[in-house]
Amino acid sequence: MSANAIQRLDELNSGRPLDWWLRFSAPVQARYDLEHAAGRTADIRTAILIGLILYNVYNVTSIVLLPDVLLLSLVLRAAIVTPVSLALVWAIGRTPPQWTERLVLGGILNAYLVPVFLFWLTRDSLGLFTFGELPLTIVFANMVLALRFQHAAIFTACAFALTVLAVLTKEGLDAPLRFSFAVQIGTACLFSLYANHRIERRRCGDYLTALGATLRATSADAARREFQNLSRTDALTGLPNRRHLAEQLDAWCATPDAVALMMIDIDHFKLFNDALGHPAGDDCLRRVAEVFAEAGTGDDALCARFGGEEFSLVLRNASEMEAARRARNLVQAIEALNITHPSRADGIGKVTISVGVARRSNGVPASPATLLAAADRALYQAKSRGRNRFVLDRGEADRFATAG
Repeated sequence: MSANAIQRLDELNSGRPLDWWLRFSAPVQARYDLEHAAGRTADIRTAILIGLILYNVYNVTSIVLLPDVLLLSLVLRAAIVTPVSLALVWAIGRTPPQWTERLVLGGILNAYLVPVFLFWLTRDSLGLFTFGELPLTIVFANMVLALRFQHAAIFTACAFALTVLAVLTKEGLDAPLRFSFAVQIGTACLFSLYANHRIERRRCGDYLTALGATLRATSADAARREFQNLSRTDALTGLPNRRHLAEQLDAWCATPDAVALMMIDIDHFKLFNDALGHPAGDDCLRRVAEVFAEAGTGDDALCARFGGEEFSLVLRNASEMEAARRARNLVQAIEALNITHPSRADGIGKVTISVGVARRSNGVPASPATLLAAADRALYQAKSRGRNRFVLDRGEADRFATAG
Protein backbone atom coordinates (compact mmCIF):
# COMPACT_ATOMS: atom_id res chain seq x y z
CA MET A 1 0.00 0.00 0.00
CA SER A 2 1.34 3.45 -0.88
CA ALA A 3 2.25 5.96 1.83
CA ASN A 4 -0.65 8.21 0.81
CA ALA A 5 -3.09 5.32 0.96
CA ILE A 6 -1.82 4.26 4.40
CA GLN A 7 -2.08 7.83 5.64
CA ARG A 8 -5.62 8.15 4.31
CA LEU A 9 -6.64 4.83 5.88
CA ASP A 10 -5.12 5.92 9.20
CA GLU A 11 -7.08 9.16 9.00
CA LEU A 12 -10.31 7.26 8.37
CA ASN A 13 -9.52 4.91 11.24
CA SER A 14 -8.62 7.84 13.53
CA GLY A 15 -5.24 6.20 14.11
CA ARG A 16 -6.61 2.93 15.60
CA PRO A 17 -7.49 -0.52 14.21
CA LEU A 18 -10.72 -2.33 14.98
CA ASP A 19 -11.51 -2.38 18.68
CA TRP A 20 -12.28 -5.51 20.68
CA TRP A 21 -15.96 -5.28 19.68
CA LEU A 22 -14.96 -5.27 15.99
CA ARG A 23 -16.21 -1.73 15.51
CA PHE A 24 -14.86 0.55 12.82
CA SER A 25 -13.88 4.11 13.59
CA ALA A 26 -16.70 6.58 12.95
CA PRO A 27 -15.44 7.76 9.51
CA VAL A 28 -14.91 4.19 8.28
CA GLN A 29 -18.29 3.12 9.66
CA ALA A 30 -19.99 6.02 7.87
CA ARG A 31 -18.32 5.01 4.62
CA TYR A 32 -19.19 1.35 5.16
CA ASP A 33 -22.84 2.18 5.83
CA LEU A 34 -23.00 4.31 2.71
CA GLU A 35 -21.73 1.42 0.62
CA HIS A 36 -23.43 -1.55 2.30
CA ALA A 37 -26.52 -0.38 4.23
CA ALA A 38 -28.95 -1.28 1.44
CA GLY A 39 -27.57 -4.79 1.07
CA ARG A 40 -27.51 -5.31 4.83
CA THR A 41 -31.15 -4.24 5.09
CA ALA A 42 -32.18 -6.65 2.33
CA ASP A 43 -30.31 -9.54 4.00
CA ILE A 44 -31.90 -8.84 7.40
CA ARG A 45 -35.39 -8.64 5.92
CA THR A 46 -34.96 -11.96 4.13
CA ALA A 47 -33.58 -13.65 7.25
CA ILE A 48 -36.42 -12.34 9.44
CA LEU A 49 -39.12 -13.52 7.02
CA ILE A 50 -37.60 -17.00 6.74
CA GLY A 51 -37.08 -17.10 10.50
CA LEU A 52 -40.72 -16.16 11.11
CA ILE A 53 -41.92 -19.06 8.99
CA LEU A 54 -39.78 -21.56 10.89
CA TYR A 55 -40.59 -19.87 14.20
CA ASN A 56 -44.32 -20.43 13.68
CA VAL A 57 -43.77 -24.07 12.68
CA TYR A 58 -43.30 -24.65 16.40
CA ASN A 59 -47.01 -23.92 16.80
CA VAL A 60 -47.52 -27.36 15.27
CA THR A 61 -45.16 -29.06 17.72
CA SER A 62 -46.83 -27.19 20.57
CA ILE A 63 -49.95 -29.30 20.00
CA VAL A 64 -47.97 -32.32 21.18
CA LEU A 65 -45.38 -30.81 23.48
CA LEU A 66 -47.31 -27.96 25.14
CA PRO A 67 -50.94 -28.99 25.36
CA ASP A 68 -51.39 -27.22 28.69
CA VAL A 69 -50.28 -23.82 27.33
CA LEU A 70 -51.18 -24.34 23.66
CA LEU A 71 -53.49 -21.33 23.36
CA LEU A 72 -50.94 -19.04 25.02
CA SER A 73 -48.24 -20.35 22.68
CA LEU A 74 -50.38 -19.55 19.63
CA VAL A 75 -51.18 -16.07 20.89
CA LEU A 76 -47.58 -15.19 21.79
CA ARG A 77 -46.08 -16.48 18.53
CA ALA A 78 -48.74 -15.56 15.99
CA ALA A 79 -50.39 -12.53 17.55
CA ILE A 80 -47.44 -10.80 19.22
CA VAL A 81 -44.01 -11.88 17.93
CA THR A 82 -45.08 -12.20 14.28
CA PRO A 83 -46.69 -8.72 13.97
CA VAL A 84 -43.78 -7.15 15.85
CA SER A 85 -41.29 -8.86 13.53
CA LEU A 86 -43.21 -7.77 10.42
CA ALA A 87 -43.23 -4.21 11.75
CA LEU A 88 -39.50 -4.55 12.21
CA VAL A 89 -39.12 -5.64 8.57
CA TRP A 90 -40.94 -2.46 7.56
CA ALA A 91 -39.02 -0.19 9.92
CA ILE A 92 -35.42 -1.22 9.29
CA GLY A 93 -35.38 0.19 5.80
CA ARG A 94 -36.42 3.55 7.14
CA THR A 95 -33.96 4.00 9.97
CA PRO A 96 -30.26 4.93 10.11
CA PRO A 97 -27.96 1.86 9.92
CA GLN A 98 -27.00 2.02 13.61
CA TRP A 99 -30.66 1.97 14.60
CA THR A 100 -31.34 -0.90 12.23
CA GLU A 101 -28.88 -3.05 14.18
CA ARG A 102 -30.41 -2.00 17.51
CA LEU A 103 -33.93 -2.75 16.29
CA VAL A 104 -32.87 -6.20 15.12
CA LEU A 105 -31.29 -6.88 18.51
CA GLY A 106 -34.54 -5.85 20.24
CA GLY A 107 -36.59 -7.97 17.85
CA ILE A 108 -34.61 -11.17 18.39
CA LEU A 109 -34.63 -10.69 22.16
CA ASN A 110 -38.41 -10.34 21.98
CA ALA A 111 -38.68 -13.52 19.94
CA TYR A 112 -36.40 -15.43 22.32
CA LEU A 113 -38.44 -14.57 25.40
CA VAL A 114 -41.42 -16.58 24.17
CA PRO A 115 -39.87 -20.08 23.97
CA VAL A 116 -37.96 -19.52 27.22
CA PHE A 117 -41.17 -18.48 28.97
CA LEU A 118 -43.18 -21.40 27.56
CA PHE A 119 -40.43 -23.86 28.55
CA TRP A 120 -40.49 -22.47 32.08
CA LEU A 121 -44.29 -22.32 32.32
CA THR A 122 -45.38 -25.69 31.00
CA ARG A 123 -45.99 -28.51 33.42
CA ASP A 124 -46.45 -31.16 30.76
CA SER A 125 -43.80 -33.87 30.88
CA LEU A 126 -43.16 -33.48 27.13
CA GLY A 127 -42.58 -29.75 27.54
CA LEU A 128 -38.93 -30.34 28.33
CA PHE A 129 -38.37 -31.22 24.66
CA THR A 130 -39.08 -27.60 23.71
CA PHE A 131 -35.66 -26.75 25.15
CA GLY A 132 -34.15 -27.70 21.77
CA GLU A 133 -35.72 -24.59 20.24
CA LEU A 134 -33.57 -22.30 22.38
CA PRO A 135 -30.10 -23.15 20.99
CA LEU A 136 -31.53 -22.98 17.46
CA THR A 137 -32.79 -19.45 18.10
CA ILE A 138 -29.38 -18.41 19.41
CA VAL A 139 -27.65 -19.88 16.35
CA PHE A 140 -30.17 -18.12 14.11
CA ALA A 141 -29.45 -14.75 15.73
CA ASN A 142 -25.67 -15.01 15.70
CA MET A 143 -25.07 -16.85 12.44
CA VAL A 144 -28.07 -16.29 10.15
CA LEU A 145 -29.03 -12.78 11.13
CA ALA A 146 -25.31 -12.25 11.79
CA LEU A 147 -25.82 -9.61 14.45
CA ARG A 148 -22.90 -7.19 14.71
CA PHE A 149 -20.52 -8.69 17.26
CA GLN A 150 -21.26 -6.24 20.05
CA HIS A 151 -24.99 -6.91 19.64
CA ALA A 152 -24.38 -10.65 19.35
CA ALA A 153 -22.50 -10.53 22.65
CA ILE A 154 -25.36 -8.63 24.31
CA PHE A 155 -28.00 -11.01 22.93
CA THR A 156 -25.99 -14.13 23.83
CA ALA A 157 -25.41 -12.94 27.39
CA CYS A 158 -29.10 -12.12 27.84
CA ALA A 159 -30.20 -15.43 26.29
CA PHE A 160 -27.85 -17.41 28.53
CA ALA A 161 -28.94 -15.54 31.66
CA LEU A 162 -32.66 -15.90 30.90
CA THR A 163 -32.33 -19.58 30.05
CA VAL A 164 -30.28 -20.45 33.11
CA LEU A 165 -32.77 -18.53 35.27
CA ALA A 166 -35.65 -20.49 33.72
CA VAL A 167 -33.81 -23.79 34.21
CA LEU A 168 -32.97 -23.03 37.85
CA THR A 169 -36.48 -21.88 38.78
CA LYS A 170 -38.53 -24.39 36.79
CA GLU A 171 -40.47 -26.77 38.96
CA GLY A 172 -39.96 -30.50 38.69
CA LEU A 173 -36.38 -30.58 37.43
CA ASP A 174 -33.77 -32.55 39.32
CA ALA A 175 -30.24 -31.24 39.72
CA PRO A 176 -28.56 -33.41 37.02
CA LEU A 177 -31.15 -32.28 34.45
CA ARG A 178 -30.72 -28.63 35.41
CA PHE A 179 -26.97 -29.01 35.04
CA SER A 180 -27.36 -30.69 31.64
CA PHE A 181 -29.64 -27.95 30.32
CA ALA A 182 -27.24 -25.27 31.59
CA VAL A 183 -24.30 -26.97 29.86
CA GLN A 184 -26.25 -27.31 26.61
CA ILE A 185 -27.29 -23.67 26.49
CA GLY A 186 -23.81 -22.52 27.53
CA THR A 187 -22.23 -24.60 24.76
CA ALA A 188 -24.68 -23.23 22.21
CA CYS A 189 -23.96 -19.67 23.34
CA LEU A 190 -20.18 -20.06 23.18
CA PHE A 191 -20.26 -21.87 19.83
CA SER A 192 -22.55 -19.40 18.11
CA LEU A 193 -20.80 -16.35 19.58
CA TYR A 194 -17.41 -17.68 18.46
CA ALA A 195 -18.83 -18.27 14.98
CA ASN A 196 -20.27 -14.77 14.94
CA HIS A 197 -16.90 -13.32 15.94
CA ARG A 198 -15.21 -15.14 13.05
CA ILE A 199 -17.85 -13.93 10.59
CA GLU A 200 -17.64 -10.36 11.81
CA ARG A 201 -13.85 -10.32 11.94
CA ARG A 202 -13.67 -11.55 8.37
CA ARG A 203 -16.27 -9.00 7.24
CA CYS A 204 -14.37 -6.13 8.84
CA GLY A 205 -10.98 -7.37 7.70
CA ASP A 206 -12.17 -7.86 4.12
CA TYR A 207 -13.65 -4.39 4.08
CA LEU A 208 -10.49 -2.75 5.41
CA THR A 209 -8.44 -4.65 2.83
CA ALA A 210 -10.77 -3.54 0.06
CA LEU A 211 -10.77 0.02 1.39
CA GLY A 212 -6.98 0.02 1.42
CA ALA A 213 -6.93 -1.21 -2.17
CA THR A 214 -9.41 1.48 -3.18
CA LEU A 215 -7.38 4.19 -1.48
CA ARG A 216 -4.20 2.83 -3.03
CA ALA A 217 -5.77 2.92 -6.48
CA THR A 218 -7.12 6.42 -5.85
CA SER A 219 -3.73 7.58 -4.62
CA ALA A 220 -1.99 6.08 -7.65
CA ASP A 221 -4.51 7.65 -10.00
CA ALA A 222 -4.09 11.04 -8.31
CA ALA A 223 -0.30 10.71 -8.54
CA ARG A 224 -0.58 9.79 -12.21
CA ARG A 225 -2.80 12.79 -12.91
CA GLU A 226 -0.47 15.05 -10.95
CA PHE A 227 2.55 13.78 -12.88
CA GLN A 228 0.65 14.15 -16.13
CA ASN A 229 -0.33 17.70 -15.24
CA LEU A 230 3.24 18.53 -14.26
CA SER A 231 4.54 17.10 -17.51
CA ARG A 232 2.12 19.32 -19.44
CA THR A 233 2.53 22.50 -17.36
CA ASP A 234 5.22 25.17 -17.49
CA ALA A 235 6.80 25.43 -14.05
CA LEU A 236 7.54 29.16 -14.16
CA THR A 237 4.25 30.56 -15.45
CA GLY A 238 1.79 27.79 -14.60
CA LEU A 239 0.54 27.84 -18.20
CA PRO A 240 0.27 24.71 -20.31
CA ASN A 241 3.60 23.91 -21.93
CA ARG A 242 4.56 23.21 -25.52
CA ARG A 243 3.70 19.53 -25.19
CA HIS A 244 0.18 20.34 -24.03
CA LEU A 245 -0.17 22.86 -26.86
CA ALA A 246 0.91 20.27 -29.42
CA GLU A 247 -1.64 17.76 -28.08
CA GLN A 248 -4.48 20.28 -28.21
CA LEU A 249 -3.49 21.56 -31.65
CA ASP A 250 -3.29 18.01 -33.02
CA ALA A 251 -6.72 17.20 -31.60
CA TRP A 252 -8.42 20.29 -32.98
CA CYS A 253 -6.73 20.06 -36.38
CA ALA A 254 -8.03 16.48 -36.67
CA THR A 255 -11.59 17.87 -36.72
CA PRO A 256 -13.23 20.00 -39.42
CA ASP A 257 -13.61 22.93 -36.98
CA ALA A 258 -11.99 26.27 -37.68
CA VAL A 259 -8.69 26.72 -35.80
CA ALA A 260 -6.77 29.95 -35.20
CA LEU A 261 -3.22 29.96 -33.84
CA MET A 262 -1.33 32.95 -32.44
CA MET A 263 2.43 33.03 -31.96
CA ILE A 264 3.32 35.69 -29.38
CA ASP A 265 6.73 37.10 -28.62
CA ILE A 266 7.73 39.59 -25.91
CA ASP A 267 9.49 42.43 -27.69
CA HIS A 268 13.22 42.89 -26.93
CA PHE A 269 13.05 40.50 -24.00
CA LYS A 270 16.76 39.69 -24.12
CA LEU A 271 17.57 43.37 -23.63
CA PHE A 272 15.13 43.41 -20.68
CA ASN A 273 16.91 40.46 -19.08
CA ASP A 274 20.36 41.93 -19.71
CA ALA A 275 19.39 45.23 -18.13
CA LEU A 276 17.39 44.05 -15.10
CA GLY A 277 18.54 40.47 -14.54
CA HIS A 278 16.85 37.10 -14.75
CA PRO A 279 14.73 37.44 -11.57
CA ALA A 280 13.10 40.53 -13.05
CA GLY A 281 12.77 38.68 -16.34
CA ASP A 282 11.01 35.77 -14.63
CA ASP A 283 8.66 38.18 -12.86
CA CYS A 284 7.90 39.83 -16.20
CA LEU A 285 7.10 36.43 -17.75
CA ARG A 286 4.74 35.59 -14.88
CA ARG A 287 2.87 38.89 -15.13
CA VAL A 288 2.49 38.57 -18.88
CA ALA A 289 1.40 34.93 -18.46
CA GLU A 290 -1.43 36.00 -16.16
CA VAL A 291 -2.92 38.01 -19.02
CA PHE A 292 -2.48 35.10 -21.41
CA ALA A 293 -4.02 32.67 -18.93
CA GLU A 294 -7.19 34.74 -18.78
CA ALA A 295 -7.30 34.84 -22.58
CA GLY A 296 -6.97 31.06 -22.72
CA THR A 297 -9.91 30.17 -20.48
CA GLY A 298 -12.85 28.15 -21.77
CA ASP A 299 -13.28 24.94 -23.73
CA ASP A 300 -12.39 26.55 -27.06
CA ALA A 301 -9.14 28.29 -26.13
CA LEU A 302 -5.72 27.30 -24.83
CA CYS A 303 -2.78 29.54 -24.08
CA ALA A 304 0.64 27.95 -23.58
CA ARG A 305 4.24 28.92 -23.08
CA PHE A 306 5.94 27.89 -26.30
CA GLY A 307 9.45 28.44 -24.98
CA GLY A 308 11.60 31.29 -23.63
CA GLU A 309 9.71 34.53 -24.19
CA GLU A 310 7.36 32.98 -26.77
CA PHE A 311 3.78 32.06 -26.08
CA SER A 312 0.95 30.58 -28.15
CA LEU A 313 -2.81 30.95 -28.09
CA VAL A 314 -4.95 28.48 -30.03
CA LEU A 315 -8.67 29.07 -30.60
CA ARG A 316 -11.33 26.73 -31.92
CA ASN A 317 -14.32 27.89 -33.96
CA ALA A 318 -13.15 31.52 -33.92
CA SER A 319 -13.92 33.64 -36.97
CA GLU A 320 -11.22 35.73 -38.61
CA MET A 321 -12.70 38.85 -37.02
CA GLU A 322 -12.80 37.20 -33.60
CA ALA A 323 -9.19 36.03 -33.90
CA ALA A 324 -8.09 39.54 -34.88
CA ARG A 325 -10.04 41.05 -31.99
CA ARG A 326 -8.47 38.65 -29.49
CA ALA A 327 -4.98 39.40 -30.83
CA ARG A 328 -5.57 43.16 -30.61
CA ASN A 329 -6.85 42.79 -27.02
CA LEU A 330 -3.72 40.87 -26.04
CA VAL A 331 -1.42 43.53 -27.47
CA GLN A 332 -3.31 46.27 -25.68
CA ALA A 333 -3.51 44.34 -22.38
CA ILE A 334 0.25 43.73 -22.22
CA GLU A 335 1.01 47.37 -23.02
CA ALA A 336 -1.45 48.38 -20.28
CA LEU A 337 0.60 46.46 -17.70
CA ASN A 338 3.15 49.31 -17.92
CA ILE A 339 6.11 47.08 -17.13
CA THR A 340 9.12 49.36 -17.52
CA HIS A 341 11.62 48.32 -20.19
CA PRO A 342 14.74 50.50 -19.76
CA SER A 343 16.75 49.17 -22.72
CA ARG A 344 14.47 49.63 -25.73
CA ALA A 345 15.87 51.78 -28.48
CA ASP A 346 12.51 52.50 -30.10
CA GLY A 347 11.40 54.97 -27.40
CA ILE A 348 8.44 52.95 -26.15
CA GLY A 349 9.96 52.30 -22.72
CA LYS A 350 7.61 49.49 -21.66
CA VAL A 351 7.17 45.79 -22.28
CA THR A 352 5.05 45.00 -25.35
CA ILE A 353 4.34 41.96 -27.50
CA SER A 354 4.17 41.09 -31.18
CA VAL A 355 1.56 38.62 -32.38
CA GLY A 356 1.33 36.55 -35.55
CA VAL A 357 -2.09 35.02 -36.30
CA ALA A 358 -2.80 32.12 -38.65
CA ARG A 359 -6.22 30.62 -39.19
CA ARG A 360 -7.67 27.53 -40.81
CA SER A 361 -11.25 27.95 -41.97
CA ASN A 362 -13.97 25.45 -41.16
CA GLY A 363 -13.56 22.29 -43.25
CA VAL A 364 -10.27 23.39 -44.84
CA PRO A 365 -7.47 20.88 -44.21
CA ALA A 366 -4.34 22.25 -42.55
CA SER A 367 -1.82 20.46 -40.37
CA PRO A 368 -0.49 21.85 -37.08
CA ALA A 369 2.88 22.32 -38.76
CA THR A 370 1.26 24.41 -41.49
CA LEU A 371 -0.50 26.62 -38.95
CA LEU A 372 2.69 27.05 -36.92
CA ALA A 373 4.65 28.04 -40.00
CA ALA A 374 1.98 30.55 -41.03
CA ALA A 375 1.76 32.04 -37.51
CA ASP A 376 5.57 32.31 -37.34
CA ARG A 377 5.56 34.08 -40.70
CA ALA A 378 2.96 36.55 -39.46
CA LEU A 379 4.93 37.07 -36.22
CA TYR A 380 8.07 37.88 -38.21
CA GLN A 381 6.13 40.48 -40.18
CA ALA A 382 4.73 42.00 -36.97
CA LYS A 383 8.29 42.41 -35.70
CA SER A 384 9.58 43.83 -38.95
CA ARG A 385 6.80 46.41 -39.00
CA GLY A 386 7.62 47.94 -35.63
CA ARG A 387 6.48 45.40 -32.99
CA ASN A 388 3.71 46.08 -30.44
CA ARG A 389 1.16 44.88 -32.97
CA PHE A 390 -0.40 41.80 -34.52
CA VAL A 391 -0.39 40.55 -38.09
CA LEU A 392 -2.98 38.23 -39.58
CA ASP A 393 -1.47 35.80 -42.09
CA ARG A 394 -3.46 35.53 -45.32
CA GLY A 395 -0.91 33.97 -47.60
CA GLU A 396 -0.14 36.15 -50.54
CA ALA A 397 -2.91 38.58 -49.61
CA ASP A 398 -1.37 39.13 -46.15
CA ARG A 399 -2.40 42.28 -44.36
CA PHE A 400 -1.46 43.57 -40.96
CA ALA A 401 -3.30 45.58 -38.36
CA THR A 402 -1.85 47.70 -35.58
CA ALA A 403 -2.87 47.46 -31.97
CA GLY A 404 -4.68 50.72 -32.27
